[in-house]
Amino acid sequence: MKRKRTALVVAGAMVLLMVTAGLAANVLFEDKFTTLNLSWDLPSAKIHVKDGKLVITPDKNETLSYLNQAAVLPNDMEASYTITFIKAPDPDSGSGFIFWAKDYNEYYVIETTPNGSFAIERYMAKRWLLPVPWQQSDAIKKGVGADNQVKVVTKGNQATITINGKEVASFSGQPPEGGSLIGFMVATGAAGSNSAGFSNFQVVQP
Repeated sequence: MKRKRTALVVAGAMVLLMVTAGLAANVLFEDKFTTLNLSWDLPSAKIHVKDGKLVITPDKNETLSYLNQAAVLPNDMEASYTITFIKAPDPDSGSGFIFWAKDYNEYYVIETTPNGSFAIERYMAKRWLLPVPWQQSDAIKKGVGADNQVKVVTKGNQATITINGKEVASFSGQPPEGGSLIGFMVATGAAGSNSAGFSNFQVVQP
């Protein structure tokens, strides 16, 4: 009986290792932001790493977008990250994750604001479109220093957004042919220069 039990334990451990290895193999991109990976950009006052966060700080009335240059990822993916506003003199300006990006001239972005609203915007032909309009959500934790966990799941032409475990939007879009770039964006207006930190960033194959 003891031998049989030992065999079962060993078999269970092997299955667990196989499952863990399978999950690890599905990771498409991950950044723990211990240092600034140069596939984002050279470090500067506008983009750097601090306390495990990728910190982006545009000037007043400026929008900064950074597309990671490490790889072109599949259009079908599951991205998760935490956004934390470090300072927010302009609480109505949104910041967030760029996905389905062809280049800097065409991409989608899920934006959240310090005042608790979100939207999906699409930058295309030098215009900002709104596939999902701005709206308040009780899923978003408000204010400077609040951590909000965001997940973006894309499959085919469908994207689903979850904030702090609550699904807030699902919409149909137009992913680029041949795969996508991913990145982050921080925007500010006339009220002042916001600063946002991104952490716990991982992209996996669903």
